[in-house]
Amino acid sequence: MGCLSTSWTSLPISLFLLLMFIIARQYALETEDEQINTMKLSEVLDKLINNATYDKRLRPNYGGKPVDVGITIHVSSISAVSEVDMDFTLDFYMRQTWQDPRLAFGEVDLGLPNKISSLTVGVDYLDKLWKPDTFFPNEKRSFFHVATTHNSFLRIDKDGTVYTSQRLTVTATCSMKLQLFPMDSQRCKLEIESYAYSTDEIAYYWCSRDNNNCTGIKKEEIELPSYAFDDRNICMNRTVFKNASGSYSRLIVTFIFDRESGFYMLQIFLPSGLVVVISWVSFWINRDSAPSRTIIGVMTILTETHLMTGTNRRLPPVSYIKAVDVYLGFSYLLVVLALIEYAFVAYTKKKNEDRKRKEKRMGGGSERRQPIQTPAAPDIVTDARLAECTCNSMPVSIIAVMQKKEKYCLRHSHIDIGSRFFFPLTVRIKINKKDINC
Repeated sequence: MGCLSTSWTSLPISLFLLLMFIIARQYALETEDEQINTMKLSEVLDKLINNATYDKRLRPNYGGKPVDVGITIHVSSISAVSEVDMDFTLDFYMRQTWQDPRLAFGEVDLGLPNKISSLTVGVDYLDKLWKPDTFFPNEKRSFFHVATTHNSFLRIDKDGTVYTSQRLTVTATCSMKLQLFPMDSQRCKLEIESYAYSTDEIAYYWCSRDNNNCTGIKKEEIELPSYAFDDRNICMNRTVFKNASGSYSRLIVTFIFDRESGFYMLQIFLPSGLVVVISWVSFWINRDSAPSRTIIGVMTILTETHLMTGTNRRLPPVSYIKAVDVYLGFSYLLVVLALIEYAFVAYTKKKNEDRKRKEKRMGGGSERRQPIQTPAAPDIVTDARLAECTCNSMPVSIIAVMQKKEKYCLRHSHIDIGSRFFFPLTVRIKINKKDINC
């Protein structure tokens, strides 16, 4: 019984030791396999770019059908949209894919249960392969990201399909139309094309030739301070560009930026409207307060001038009229007319006072005059200058002849009263924002 008890006690210990031996053996085999696999992978990579069978100066299927290059763009950010420079800057990942039968390696047997069907290697290997000479025709400047290393990716499938991904920042031109500024929408394009290979050698597609209707453009959540931008504001297109050297396949992605006009409403439209209203305050000030009314008129004109110059300083010097120019120009006209109105009131008042002093010097009172006299010839200029009633004097013009003593007479204050209603009635603002679709 003692021996039997001892054997049962040592059995768990033996099983534990056996299990540890199996685990250690398996780990050693896996370590050995990894070393062997690395050597075989190196052999495969060296074989693919062997100068005897591969020449990176020649495109795949040289002399045959064009190489189909699939493009996918993932936009990570849009940093700037400039009206002054007429350009926009975006940061994105551009992925390209094409098939090179010379790089087909089948399924490499490395002694593992699962055979390798693709190879992901360093970007330095890409310099030894043929790749499409993709560029951006409307680019102003661009650069690759190299922190902390070159932001590139390379993968080769067993059938010779090559996948590359690179992170770029591109500033591209954008021909903006500012007729409706700041209630406008802008279409900015990014064009992708081969620099040297014509349509007989390279054909570009979104994603791939067999799946050209996929979402070739993706983006992160992007917020712009002056524009509204979402997934519906991106359009894809494929075309052929022709010039003197031939026809080239071209991909076009269009970004539609809908301008947010809240900033301009607070900084331009509202202040300009308030300045116009302030200029109308002079209509309620006594016409004898010349300094007050003159200062209001001059200051409002200077303020409108500052708003116009400050707004145009932010925009390029275009040859056409913008919506903001129409608004500020009309506001400027209103404040100038308000100052002219006071000049007209002061002028007519002075002419009437001169008339009274002249009549007094002549010593001609109403009681000394003959009861019947022939009216003087009509004087249109004199009529236009009349501001005070001349009902008690001899008629000297058309207006004076037609007026009777008991009739209503036009006075200086009537011009101000009419301006109080006429100027506000001339203001009518109607804003129509035109939506741009793909």
